[in-house]
Amino acid sequence: MIFASTIRRHGWPKVTLVLLDWVAITLAAIAALVLHYFTGDTYDVEHSLGEYVLRIATLYASFPLLILIFRQHLLYKFKVYSTGVMQFAQLSRALLINALILIAVLFFIREDIIQHSRTNLFLFIFSALLFLSFFRIVLFRKLLLPAITGIEVRRILLVGTSEEARELLAESMSGRTRPYEVVAVVDRNGNSSLNDSGAMVISAMPLLKEFVPEHNIHEIVVAENDLPYEDVIRLIAEAREGGIPIHLLSDHFKVVQERVTKSTSEFLNVTAASISHGLHGFYASYLKRVIDILGAAICILLLSPLLLTIGCAIIFGSKGPLFFQTEVIGQGGKIFRWYKFRTMRMGIKDEIHREHVSEHIRIGSRPTGKLENDPRVTAIGRWLRKHSLDELPQLWNVLTGDMSLVGPRPCLPYEYEQYASWHKERFMVRPGMTGLWQVSGRSSVSFNDMVILDLYYIHNISPWLDWAIALRTIGVVLTGKGGG
Repeated sequence: MIFASTIRRHGWPKVTLVLLDWVAITLAAIAALVLHYFTGDTYDVEHSLGEYVLRIATLYASFPLLILIFRQHLLYKFKVYSTGVMQFAQLSRALLINALILIAVLFFIREDIIQHSRTNLFLFIFSALLFLSFFRIVLFRKLLLPAITGIEVRRILLVGTSEEARELLAESMSGRTRPYEVVAVVDRNGNSSLNDSGAMVISAMPLLKEFVPEHNIHEIVVAENDLPYEDVIRLIAEAREGGIPIHLLSDHFKVVQERVTKSTSEFLNVTAASISHGLHGFYASYLKRVIDILGAAICILLLSPLLLTIGCAIIFGSKGPLFFQTEVIGQGGKIFRWYKFRTMRMGIKDEIHREHVSEHIRIGSRPTGKLENDPRVTAIGRWLRKHSLDELPQLWNVLTGDMSLVGPRPCLPYEYEQYASWHKERFMVRPGMTGLWQVSGRSSVSFNDMVILDLYYIHNISPWLDWAIALRTIGVVLTGKGGG
Protein backbone atom coordinates (compact mmCIF):
# COMPACT_ATOMS: atom_id res chain seq x y z
CA MET A 1 0.00 0.00 0.00
CA ILE A 2 2.76 2.47 0.97
CA PHE A 3 4.85 1.54 -2.06
CA ALA A 4 1.86 1.90 -4.40
CA SER A 5 1.07 5.31 -2.88
CA THR A 6 4.71 6.38 -3.37
CA ILE A 7 4.61 5.30 -7.01
CA ARG A 8 1.39 7.18 -7.59
CA ARG A 9 2.66 10.36 -6.00
CA HIS A 10 6.20 10.46 -7.39
CA GLY A 11 6.08 8.21 -10.46
CA TRP A 12 8.23 5.28 -11.55
CA PRO A 13 11.20 7.36 -12.83
CA LYS A 14 11.84 9.06 -9.47
CA VAL A 15 11.35 5.89 -7.43
CA THR A 16 13.68 3.99 -9.76
CA LEU A 17 16.24 6.76 -9.48
CA VAL A 18 16.22 6.61 -5.67
CA LEU A 19 16.70 2.82 -5.78
CA LEU A 20 19.61 3.20 -8.21
CA ASP A 21 21.15 5.84 -5.94
CA TRP A 22 20.89 3.43 -3.03
CA VAL A 23 22.66 0.68 -5.01
CA ALA A 24 25.34 3.15 -6.15
CA ILE A 25 26.05 4.35 -2.59
CA THR A 26 26.14 0.75 -1.34
CA LEU A 27 28.69 -0.18 -3.99
CA ALA A 28 30.68 2.99 -3.28
CA ALA A 29 30.94 2.16 0.44
CA ILE A 30 32.08 -1.39 -0.31
CA ALA A 31 34.50 -0.19 -3.00
CA ALA A 32 36.05 2.35 -0.62
CA LEU A 33 36.82 -0.35 1.94
CA VAL A 34 38.16 -2.82 -0.60
CA LEU A 35 40.42 -0.19 -2.18
CA HIS A 36 41.63 0.94 1.22
CA TYR A 37 42.42 -2.61 2.33
CA PHE A 38 44.50 -3.30 -0.76
CA THR A 39 46.43 -0.01 -0.37
CA GLY A 40 47.99 -0.67 3.01
CA ASP A 41 45.25 -1.07 5.62
CA THR A 42 46.78 -2.57 8.80
CA TYR A 43 43.60 -4.36 9.91
CA ASP A 44 43.44 -8.13 9.61
CA VAL A 45 40.21 -8.85 7.73
CA GLU A 46 39.73 -12.25 9.39
CA HIS A 47 40.04 -10.86 12.92
CA SER A 48 38.58 -7.35 12.44
CA LEU A 49 35.24 -7.96 10.70
CA GLY A 50 33.44 -5.80 13.25
CA GLU A 51 35.71 -2.85 12.51
CA TYR A 52 35.07 -3.14 8.78
CA VAL A 53 31.32 -3.40 9.27
CA LEU A 54 31.47 -0.22 11.35
CA ARG A 55 33.44 1.52 8.63
CA ILE A 56 30.76 0.64 6.10
CA ALA A 57 28.04 1.79 8.50
CA THR A 58 29.78 5.13 9.10
CA LEU A 59 29.79 5.97 5.41
CA TYR A 60 26.55 4.20 4.53
CA ALA A 61 24.63 6.10 7.22
CA SER A 62 25.01 9.27 5.17
CA PHE A 63 22.65 7.96 2.48
CA PRO A 64 19.45 9.57 3.90
CA LEU A 65 21.32 12.87 4.20
CA LEU A 66 22.58 12.48 0.65
CA ILE A 67 19.03 11.96 -0.61
CA LEU A 68 17.99 15.23 1.01
CA ILE A 69 20.98 17.02 -0.55
CA PHE A 70 20.13 15.52 -3.95
CA ARG A 71 16.55 16.69 -3.56
CA GLN A 72 17.72 20.19 -2.64
CA HIS A 73 19.85 20.22 -5.79
CA LEU A 74 16.82 19.20 -7.88
CA LEU A 75 18.42 15.89 -8.84
CA TYR A 76 15.00 14.21 -8.87
CA LYS A 77 13.45 16.73 -11.23
CA PHE A 78 12.73 15.38 -14.71
CA LYS A 79 14.44 18.23 -16.55
CA VAL A 80 17.60 17.63 -14.53
CA TYR A 81 17.90 13.87 -14.66
CA SER A 82 17.26 13.89 -18.40
CA THR A 83 20.40 15.96 -19.05
CA GLY A 84 23.81 14.39 -18.49
CA VAL A 85 26.13 17.40 -18.12
CA MET A 86 23.91 19.26 -15.66
CA GLN A 87 23.40 16.10 -13.67
CA PHE A 88 27.13 15.40 -13.35
CA ALA A 89 27.76 18.95 -12.13
CA GLN A 90 24.96 18.73 -9.56
CA LEU A 91 26.16 15.30 -8.40
CA SER A 92 29.66 16.65 -7.84
CA ARG A 93 28.36 19.59 -5.83
CA ALA A 94 26.01 17.46 -3.73
CA LEU A 95 28.72 14.89 -2.94
CA LEU A 96 31.10 17.67 -1.92
CA ILE A 97 28.54 19.00 0.57
CA ASN A 98 27.99 15.48 1.88
CA ALA A 99 31.76 15.04 2.27
CA LEU A 100 32.11 18.25 4.29
CA ILE A 101 29.34 17.12 6.64
CA LEU A 102 30.96 13.69 7.05
CA ILE A 103 34.34 15.30 7.77
CA ALA A 104 32.73 17.34 10.57
CA VAL A 105 31.04 14.23 12.02
CA LEU A 106 34.20 12.09 11.87
CA PHE A 107 36.21 14.90 13.44
CA PHE A 108 34.03 14.86 16.54
CA ILE A 109 33.88 11.04 16.77
CA ARG A 110 37.68 10.57 16.94
CA GLU A 111 37.45 6.84 17.63
CA ASP A 112 40.44 4.57 17.00
CA ILE A 113 38.12 1.97 15.55
CA ILE A 114 37.48 4.15 12.49
CA GLN A 115 41.01 5.41 11.92
CA HIS A 116 42.07 6.29 8.33
CA SER A 117 38.60 7.84 7.98
CA ARG A 118 39.86 10.60 5.67
CA THR A 119 41.21 8.06 3.20
CA ASN A 120 38.00 6.07 3.43
CA LEU A 121 36.01 9.24 2.88
CA PHE A 122 37.99 10.28 -0.19
CA LEU A 123 37.63 6.83 -1.74
CA PHE A 124 33.93 6.75 -0.85
CA ILE A 125 33.14 10.12 -2.47
CA PHE A 126 35.23 9.30 -5.55
CA SER A 127 33.58 5.88 -5.93
CA ALA A 128 30.13 7.36 -5.32
CA LEU A 129 30.64 9.92 -8.09
CA LEU A 130 31.66 7.17 -10.53
CA PHE A 131 28.82 4.79 -9.64
CA LEU A 132 26.16 7.49 -9.47
CA SER A 133 27.26 8.99 -12.79
CA PHE A 134 27.21 5.59 -14.50
CA PHE A 135 23.87 4.53 -13.02
CA ARG A 136 22.15 7.85 -13.66
CA ILE A 137 23.62 9.12 -16.92
CA VAL A 138 24.26 5.83 -18.73
CA LEU A 139 22.04 3.13 -17.26
CA PHE A 140 19.03 5.19 -16.21
CA ARG A 141 19.02 7.95 -18.83
CA LYS A 142 19.87 5.82 -21.85
CA LEU A 143 18.26 2.47 -21.03
CA LEU A 144 15.70 2.63 -18.23
CA LEU A 145 14.07 6.05 -18.63
CA PRO A 146 12.44 5.45 -22.04
CA ALA A 147 10.98 2.14 -20.85
CA ILE A 148 9.87 3.46 -17.45
CA THR A 149 8.34 6.60 -18.92
CA GLY A 150 6.25 4.42 -21.17
CA ILE A 151 4.96 2.35 -18.27
CA GLU A 152 3.12 5.24 -16.63
CA VAL A 153 2.98 8.73 -18.08
CA ARG A 154 1.97 11.27 -15.44
CA ARG A 155 -1.67 12.18 -16.06
CA ILE A 156 -2.32 15.89 -15.50
CA LEU A 157 -5.46 17.87 -14.75
CA LEU A 158 -4.67 21.36 -16.06
CA VAL A 159 -6.66 24.24 -14.61
CA GLY A 160 -6.54 27.37 -16.78
CA THR A 161 -5.48 28.52 -20.24
CA SER A 162 -2.63 30.93 -19.49
CA GLU A 163 0.58 31.03 -21.53
CA GLU A 164 2.22 28.47 -19.24
CA ALA A 165 -0.86 26.25 -19.53
CA ARG A 166 -0.70 26.34 -23.33
CA GLU A 167 2.99 25.41 -23.25
CA LEU A 168 2.14 22.41 -21.11
CA LEU A 169 -0.62 21.44 -23.51
CA ALA A 170 1.60 21.87 -26.57
CA GLU A 171 4.31 19.68 -25.03
CA SER A 172 1.72 17.06 -24.19
CA MET A 173 0.60 17.02 -27.85
CA SER A 174 4.13 16.99 -29.29
CA GLY A 175 4.33 13.21 -29.60
CA ARG A 176 7.89 13.14 -28.23
CA THR A 177 8.85 11.01 -25.25
CA ARG A 178 7.48 12.99 -22.33
CA PRO A 179 6.90 12.43 -18.61
CA TYR A 180 3.30 13.67 -18.61
CA GLU A 181 0.04 13.87 -20.52
CA VAL A 182 -2.62 16.56 -20.07
CA VAL A 183 -5.79 14.51 -19.69
CA ALA A 184 -8.25 17.31 -19.00
CA VAL A 185 -8.29 21.12 -19.15
CA VAL A 186 -10.56 23.36 -17.11
CA ASP A 187 -11.41 26.24 -19.47
CA ARG A 188 -13.82 28.67 -17.82
CA ASN A 189 -13.72 30.99 -20.86
CA GLY A 190 -14.94 28.42 -23.39
CA ASN A 191 -11.97 28.65 -25.79
CA SER A 192 -12.92 26.51 -28.79
CA SER A 193 -9.30 26.20 -29.98
CA LEU A 194 -8.63 23.76 -27.15
CA ASN A 195 -11.03 21.20 -28.60
CA ASP A 196 -8.28 19.99 -30.96
CA SER A 197 -5.76 19.49 -28.14
CA GLY A 198 -6.68 15.85 -27.55
CA ALA A 199 -7.49 16.62 -23.92
CA MET A 200 -10.94 16.67 -22.35
CA VAL A 201 -12.13 20.29 -22.07
CA ILE A 202 -14.49 21.12 -19.20
CA SER A 203 -16.01 24.48 -18.34
CA ALA A 204 -16.16 24.25 -14.53
CA MET A 205 -13.99 22.90 -11.75
CA PRO A 206 -14.87 19.25 -11.10
CA LEU A 207 -15.12 17.68 -7.66
CA LEU A 208 -11.66 16.17 -7.26
CA LYS A 209 -12.64 13.22 -5.04
CA GLU A 210 -14.79 11.97 -7.94
CA PHE A 211 -12.84 13.23 -10.97
CA VAL A 212 -9.35 12.12 -9.89
CA PRO A 213 -10.01 8.37 -9.46
CA GLU A 214 -12.38 8.25 -12.44
CA HIS A 215 -9.73 9.61 -14.82
CA ASN A 216 -6.64 8.29 -12.97
CA ILE A 217 -5.19 11.78 -12.40
CA HIS A 218 -1.68 11.86 -10.92
CA GLU A 219 -1.07 15.60 -10.54
CA ILE A 220 -2.88 18.93 -10.80
CA VAL A 221 -1.45 22.12 -12.31
CA VAL A 222 -3.22 25.42 -11.62
CA ALA A 223 -2.38 28.04 -14.25
CA GLU A 224 -5.53 30.19 -14.12
CA ASN A 225 -5.11 33.76 -12.89
CA ASP A 226 -8.82 34.65 -12.79
CA LEU A 227 -9.91 31.95 -10.37
CA PRO A 228 -11.36 33.32 -7.11
CA TYR A 229 -9.08 32.76 -4.13
CA GLU A 230 -11.79 30.60 -2.55
CA ASP A 231 -11.66 28.16 -5.50
CA VAL A 232 -7.86 27.95 -5.36
CA ILE A 233 -7.93 27.19 -1.63
CA ARG A 234 -10.65 24.59 -2.17
CA LEU A 235 -8.52 22.94 -4.84
CA ILE A 236 -5.57 22.77 -2.48
CA ALA A 237 -7.70 21.29 0.32
CA GLU A 238 -9.25 18.66 -1.96
CA ALA A 239 -5.87 17.74 -3.45
CA ARG A 240 -4.40 17.41 0.05
CA GLU A 241 -7.24 15.13 1.16
CA GLY A 242 -6.77 12.96 -1.91
CA GLY A 243 -2.96 12.88 -1.64
CA ILE A 244 -2.59 14.42 -5.12
CA PRO A 245 0.41 16.72 -5.76
CA ILE A 246 -0.64 20.19 -6.91
CA HIS A 247 1.56 22.79 -8.64
CA LEU A 248 0.51 26.45 -8.61
CA LEU A 249 1.65 28.52 -11.59
CA SER A 250 -1.05 31.17 -11.24
CA ASP A 251 -0.52 34.73 -10.04
CA HIS A 252 -2.30 33.85 -6.79
CA PHE A 253 0.96 32.32 -5.59
CA LYS A 254 3.28 34.73 -7.38
CA VAL A 255 4.56 36.01 -4.03
CA VAL A 256 5.73 32.48 -3.20
CA GLN A 257 7.43 32.10 -6.56
CA GLU A 258 9.21 35.45 -6.21
CA ARG A 259 10.12 35.50 -2.51
CA VAL A 260 10.32 31.87 -1.37
CA THR A 261 11.08 29.31 -4.06
CA LYS A 262 13.15 30.01 -7.15
CA SER A 263 13.17 26.41 -8.37
CA THR A 264 11.72 25.48 -11.75
CA SER A 265 8.60 23.40 -12.05
CA GLU A 266 8.77 19.74 -12.96
CA PHE A 267 7.77 20.31 -16.57
CA LEU A 268 8.40 23.93 -17.59
CA ASN A 269 11.12 26.50 -17.13
CA VAL A 270 8.90 28.55 -14.84
CA THR A 271 8.83 28.86 -11.09
CA ALA A 272 5.98 27.09 -9.33
CA ALA A 273 4.66 26.78 -5.80
CA SER A 274 4.23 23.08 -5.11
CA ILE A 275 2.21 21.67 -2.24
CA SER A 276 3.78 18.73 -0.38
CA HIS A 277 1.00 17.99 2.14
CA GLY A 278 3.28 18.77 5.08
CA LEU A 279 0.30 19.51 7.33
CA HIS A 280 -0.36 15.81 7.96
CA GLY A 281 3.22 14.58 8.37
CA PHE A 282 4.80 13.11 11.52
CA TYR A 283 6.84 16.25 12.04
CA ALA A 284 3.86 18.62 11.93
CA SER A 285 1.71 16.35 14.09
CA TYR A 286 4.18 15.36 16.83
CA LEU A 287 7.85 16.31 16.55
CA LYS A 288 7.24 20.02 15.96
CA ARG A 289 5.62 20.36 19.41
CA VAL A 290 8.61 18.71 21.12
CA ILE A 291 11.00 21.08 19.35
CA ASP A 292 8.80 24.04 20.33
CA ILE A 293 9.00 23.16 24.04
CA LEU A 294 12.76 22.57 24.01
CA GLY A 295 13.43 25.62 21.82
CA ALA A 296 11.32 27.98 23.92
CA ALA A 297 12.90 26.78 27.18
CA ILE A 298 16.42 27.19 25.79
CA CYS A 299 15.62 30.65 24.38
CA ILE A 300 14.23 31.85 27.72
CA LEU A 301 17.35 30.62 29.50
CA LEU A 302 19.83 32.12 27.02
CA LEU A 303 17.96 35.40 26.53
CA SER A 304 17.21 36.05 30.21
CA PRO A 305 19.81 38.89 30.50
CA LEU A 306 18.30 40.58 27.43
CA LEU A 307 14.76 40.10 28.75
CA LEU A 308 15.77 41.69 32.06
CA THR A 309 17.41 44.65 30.30
CA ILE A 310 14.37 45.28 28.10
CA GLY A 311 12.09 45.06 31.14
CA CYS A 312 14.08 47.72 33.01
CA ALA A 313 14.08 50.02 29.96
CA ILE A 314 10.29 49.77 29.63
CA ILE A 315 9.61 50.37 33.34
CA PHE A 316 11.89 53.41 33.54
CA GLY A 317 10.88 54.74 30.10
CA SER A 318 7.14 55.29 30.65
CA LYS A 319 4.38 54.66 33.12
CA GLY A 320 2.42 51.43 32.86
CA PRO A 321 2.77 47.65 33.20
CA LEU A 322 5.74 45.73 31.82
CA PHE A 323 3.64 43.45 29.62
CA PHE A 324 0.80 44.06 27.22
CA GLN A 325 -1.83 41.33 27.39
CA THR A 326 -4.76 40.77 25.05
CA GLU A 327 -6.95 38.03 23.63
CA VAL A 328 -6.12 36.81 20.11
CA ILE A 329 -7.32 34.13 17.71
CA GLY A 330 -5.29 30.94 17.48
CA GLN A 331 -5.58 27.45 16.00
CA GLY A 332 -9.10 26.55 14.90
CA GLY A 333 -10.40 30.01 15.85
CA LYS A 334 -9.71 29.38 19.54
CA ILE A 335 -9.18 32.48 21.68
CA PHE A 336 -6.15 32.65 23.97
CA ARG A 337 -4.28 35.34 25.89
CA TRP A 338 -0.91 36.35 24.53
CA TYR A 339 1.87 38.53 25.87
CA LYS A 340 4.16 41.22 24.48
CA PHE A 341 6.46 43.77 26.00
CA ARG A 342 4.48 47.01 26.32
CA THR A 343 5.48 49.43 23.55
CA MET A 344 2.69 52.02 23.90
CA ARG A 345 1.68 54.77 26.25
CA MET A 346 -1.31 54.13 28.45
CA GLY A 347 -4.72 55.72 28.03
CA ILE A 348 -4.69 56.26 24.22
CA LYS A 349 -7.52 54.63 22.21
CA ASP A 350 -6.78 52.31 19.28
CA GLU A 351 -9.40 53.46 16.73
CA ILE A 352 -6.68 54.68 14.35
CA HIS A 353 -5.09 51.21 14.32
CA ARG A 354 -8.45 49.48 13.82
CA GLU A 355 -9.18 51.65 10.78
CA HIS A 356 -5.69 51.00 9.37
CA VAL A 357 -5.98 47.22 9.69
CA SER A 358 -9.58 47.07 8.45
CA GLU A 359 -8.66 49.00 5.30
CA HIS A 360 -5.86 46.57 4.42
CA ILE A 361 -8.07 43.53 4.97
CA ARG A 362 -10.83 45.06 2.82
CA ILE A 363 -8.51 46.03 -0.06
CA GLY A 364 -6.34 42.93 0.17
CA SER A 365 -3.81 43.86 -2.52
CA ARG A 366 -2.15 46.84 -0.83
CA PRO A 367 1.16 46.40 1.08
CA THR A 368 0.21 45.98 4.74
CA GLY A 369 2.69 48.62 5.96
CA LYS A 370 3.06 49.64 9.57
CA LEU A 371 1.08 52.64 10.85
CA GLU A 372 3.54 55.52 10.51
CA ASN A 373 4.04 58.07 13.29
CA ASP A 374 1.74 56.17 15.63
CA PRO A 375 1.36 58.56 18.61
CA ARG A 376 0.76 55.64 20.98
CA VAL A 377 4.26 54.13 20.59
CA THR A 378 7.02 55.01 23.07
CA ALA A 379 10.66 55.65 22.09
CA ILE A 380 11.88 52.29 23.44
CA GLY A 381 8.75 50.69 22.01
CA ARG A 382 9.55 51.89 18.49
CA TRP A 383 13.00 50.27 18.69
CA LEU A 384 11.56 47.05 20.13
CA ARG A 385 8.99 46.86 17.36
CA LYS A 386 11.54 47.51 14.63
CA HIS A 387 13.57 44.49 15.77
CA SER A 388 10.51 42.43 16.86
CA LEU A 389 11.91 42.12 20.39
CA ASP A 390 8.53 43.04 21.86
CA GLU A 391 7.40 39.54 20.82
CA LEU A 392 9.83 37.69 23.12
CA PRO A 393 7.33 37.17 25.98
CA GLN A 394 5.38 34.92 23.59
CA LEU A 395 7.95 32.24 24.39
CA TRP A 396 5.64 31.60 27.34
CA ASN A 397 2.73 31.09 24.93
CA VAL A 398 4.86 28.53 23.11
CA LEU A 399 5.51 26.63 26.34
CA THR A 400 1.80 26.58 27.22
CA GLY A 401 0.90 25.17 23.79
CA ASP A 402 -1.07 28.13 22.41
CA MET A 403 1.68 29.04 19.96
CA SER A 404 4.59 27.55 18.05
CA LEU A 405 8.03 28.97 17.38
CA VAL A 406 7.24 29.05 13.65
CA GLY A 407 3.80 29.48 12.11
CA PRO A 408 1.22 32.03 10.93
CA ARG A 409 0.72 35.02 13.20
CA PRO A 410 -2.42 35.19 15.38
CA CYS A 411 -4.89 38.03 14.89
CA LEU A 412 -7.20 40.13 17.05
CA PRO A 413 -10.89 39.17 17.29
CA TYR A 414 -12.09 42.26 15.41
CA GLU A 415 -9.69 41.40 12.56
CA TYR A 416 -10.94 37.81 12.47
CA GLU A 417 -14.53 39.02 12.05
CA GLN A 418 -13.52 40.78 8.82
CA TYR A 419 -11.69 37.77 7.35
CA ALA A 420 -13.09 36.03 4.27
CA SER A 421 -13.56 32.27 4.62
CA TRP A 422 -10.33 31.52 2.75
CA HIS A 423 -8.38 33.88 5.03
CA LYS A 424 -9.39 31.76 8.02
CA GLU A 425 -7.59 28.72 6.55
CA ARG A 426 -4.37 30.14 8.01
CA PHE A 427 -5.60 29.09 11.47
CA MET A 428 -5.40 25.36 10.70
CA VAL A 429 -2.19 25.19 12.78
CA ARG A 430 -0.84 26.83 15.92
CA PRO A 431 0.14 30.46 15.32
CA GLY A 432 3.85 31.19 15.50
CA MET A 433 6.26 33.78 16.89
CA THR A 434 7.75 34.05 13.43
CA GLY A 435 6.69 32.80 10.05
CA LEU A 436 7.18 32.81 6.31
CA TRP A 437 5.49 36.20 5.94
CA GLN A 438 7.83 37.88 8.44
CA VAL A 439 10.95 36.74 6.60
CA SER A 440 9.58 37.21 3.06
CA GLY A 441 8.74 40.87 2.96
CA ARG A 442 6.94 41.64 6.19
CA SER A 443 5.16 45.02 5.85
CA SER A 444 5.94 45.25 2.10
CA VAL A 445 3.62 42.29 1.40
CA SER A 446 -0.11 42.77 0.82
CA PHE A 447 -2.67 41.22 3.14
CA ASN A 448 -3.77 38.62 0.58
CA ASP A 449 -0.14 37.70 -0.13
CA MET A 450 0.49 37.40 3.61
CA VAL A 451 -2.31 34.83 3.80
CA ILE A 452 -0.95 33.02 0.73
CA LEU A 453 2.50 32.79 2.34
CA ASP A 454 0.93 31.38 5.50
CA LEU A 455 -1.06 28.82 3.51
CA TYR A 456 2.03 27.79 1.54
CA TYR A 457 3.83 27.25 4.83
CA ILE A 458 0.96 25.24 6.31
CA HIS A 459 0.87 22.85 3.36
CA ASN A 460 4.66 22.47 3.24
CA ILE A 461 5.55 22.21 6.94
CA SER A 462 8.89 20.47 7.42
CA PRO A 463 11.87 20.72 9.78
CA TRP A 464 13.93 22.15 6.91
CA LEU A 465 11.43 24.92 6.20
CA ASP A 466 11.14 25.77 9.91
CA TRP A 467 14.92 25.86 10.25
CA ALA A 468 15.26 28.11 7.20
CA ILE A 469 12.62 30.51 8.57
CA ALA A 470 14.31 30.55 12.00
CA LEU A 471 17.70 31.42 10.46
CA ARG A 472 16.18 34.16 8.29
CA THR A 473 14.35 35.52 11.34
CA ILE A 474 17.68 36.16 13.04
CA GLY A 475 18.68 38.36 10.12
CA VAL A 476 15.36 40.23 10.21
CA VAL A 477 15.69 40.83 13.96
CA LEU A 478 19.26 42.09 13.65
CA THR A 479 18.59 44.43 10.74
CA GLY A 480 15.04 45.47 11.68
CA LYS A 481 14.10 45.29 7.98
CA GLY A 482 10.38 45.76 7.47
CA GLY A 483 9.68 46.40 11.16
CA GLY A 484 8.54 49.47 12.97
